[in-house]
Amino acid sequence: MGLKQKFSKSKVADKVKQVKKPEKDKSSIRKDNSKRTAFFVWSLILGMLFIATLSILLSVNTRSTLNDTNRSLLAMEGEEEQEEISQETANEFLSNFIREYINVPLESEDREERANNLQEYMVYNERFNNDNNAMYSPEGEGTRNLQSFNLFNVEENELNTIYQYKVTFTNAPDSDDESEEQTLLLNIPVVVEGGLFSIPTTPYFTDVPYLAGNIEYEEESIDLEEYNGNEKEDLIVFLNTFFERYTTEPIEEMSYLMEEPESLNGSFLFEGIQDVNIYQDSKGYKVLLQVIFKDETSGITQTNAVEMDITKNGSNFYVEKFNYK
Repeated sequence: MGLKQKFSKSKVADKVKQVKKPEKDKSSIRKDNSKRTAFFVWSLILGMLFIATLSILLSVNTRSTLNDTNRSLLAMEGEEEQEEISQETANEFLSNFIREYINVPLESEDREERANNLQEYMVYNERFNNDNNAMYSPEGEGTRNLQSFNLFNVEENELNTIYQYKVTFTNAPDSDDESEEQTLLLNIPVVVEGGLFSIPTTPYFTDVPYLAGNIEYEEESIDLEEYNGNEKEDLIVFLNTFFERYTTEPIEEMSYLMEEPESLNGSFLFEGIQDVNIYQDSKGYKVLLQVIFKDETSGITQTNAVEMDITKNGSNFYVEKFNYK
């Protein structure tokens, strides 16, 4: 090869080297990630909603549990308070107080003793730990004497318990000869601490309420036909025998005639029966009647309505149920 050819090839080679291989253009098309993003966002939202809902449910359940617990604790506290108050002990305490409070003697020395005794029943504070309290030193020269008293009602409130006693007493100017009888309701507030009782305020009088009510009351009707069969006369004989024994025999003997034995055991005499109505059902007989009892000493009679369920075993009648109506 000649020098000229070498030169020519070298020149071509240099040009070839100078021409660079064009690089491939990177694709301008990007992958679509919108679905993945939307899925992530919705998952996050749903997760937050689930957590919020769960938190609300847990909060409601916790509050409900706390309310139940509080109610239980309050109920237990109420039971404990009731257990602390013994009605028998309170009545003993108040019975003694009523005697001291109602009775107002004539002589000043006796009134001073009454005042000292009353202070023992009252709460300890500036008002009642004071000899000049009007409760201890009532005005007037007359007397007041207790005749009788009995517990009428008990009212509970937040601060104390009010015991109401029906009291009968006499008032007199200076002697019992000109006394006037009076019956009122004495209201006595009571507080309790450690099983001990005190009176926090001055007791007060009110009228005795009238308790009798004109209440309509319908007796249960019997949807059965009246029985007039062959055993009616035998039942009448049994009823007379039953009540004869019911008024005279001890309760042990009545166990042979009735399921739940009862007996007057000589308190009254059996005078007779009347207005007997006998009905029959699938179990036996239902009997409605009036029973006449008589007091042996005074001869005064008492008539009671009685309802009986009677069955028959062979030739013997037996009282399954016995109720005064």
